[in-house]
Amino acid sequence: MLAAMLFLLTGCGTGSAFDGSRVSDAFGFRMEYSILNREESADLNLTEGDHLQVSLSHTEGTVDMTVSMEGQEPIYRGNGQQNTEFVLEIAETGNYHISVSGHQAKGNIAFIRILGGQE
Repeated sequence: MLAAMLFLLTGCGTGSAFDGSRVSDAFGFRMEYSILNREESADLNLTEGDHLQVSLSHTEGTVDMTVSMEGQEPIYRGNGQQNTEFVLEIAETGNYHISVSGHQAKGNIAFIRILGGQE
């Protein structure tokens, strides 16, 4: 009985849902984390002709990512992502929602805005 109570008091999950740092500004959305077990999101105002440079590096776990404008199909959706780097071309001016969901993830991710004509 005592062992069962100690187990419940110390917790039986993986602990924290997020341990790391997060920055979201007009230039992008960046995170570094030793644990990501939840969704993190940010909104970026992007202009037609801009590019969004995406860089994901992990040592553990996986990540699901979505980049979309409200009411429209995502311009990118990736499930179970590990390590990747690519560039998205922005075809329409608007507010883009970036969603990142981690599953026992450890690493970093960056969505960096490159202004149109500055690649």
